[in-house]
Amino acid sequence: MPYTRRKYSTKQQRSNREAQRSGANAEYLVEQRSVIYEAQMLARVRKRHEPYKRVGGVKNGMFKAVNTGASGCDFELWLSDGRAGMMEVKSRKSPRIQLSCVGDAQALDLTRLSHWGHLAFVLVRLVDVWYLVDYRAWTHESKRSLNADDLSKQGARVELDDHGHPMFLEAIDRAIQQADQYTHSLSS
Repeated sequence: MPYTRRKYSTKQQRSNREAQRSGANAEYLVEQRSVIYEAQMLARVRKRHEPYKRVGGVKNGMFKAVNTGASGCDFELWLSDGRAGMMEVKSRKSPRIQLSCVGDAQALDLTRLSHWGHLAFVLVRLVDVWYLVDYRAWTHESKRSLNADDLSKQGARVELDDHGHPMFLEAIDRAIQQADQYTHSLSS
């Protein structure tokens, strides 16, 4: 049976396109801040691209490609203090974010890194406010989604520089501390 694309309603198509644009914009802002971190010799932050395979020739500057598997995390992190890991970036214009928005492959990467003692983060933009959450705290005992209050308790709010780029590196230690406190409160 030939592959057929899933049909979405027009409203769903608009919603999907908007979510994709919002995510791409968030990743762009992270990449811009990463250039500054590298120039300051504080960190190397590298964008990890989607797993695609080229299937056609170039026509009008474009080529056809197919997705070859599940996407991993968006960014690799190497800090000047020797720590390293990965970060997934999520952006929503709504006041909540579903915990399930982190895909299976991303969750596996982040879980392994966390268990092995490496950095594992989800950087979230909710209604233009950014939060950095250690993946150990990307959970809730009764909710399927998190709001700004939850993200503040389970992670660290991220300030913006003068150009509107999220200064996530400055929030790493606070996010780890918040995750320690949050996970300790769950076990108490």
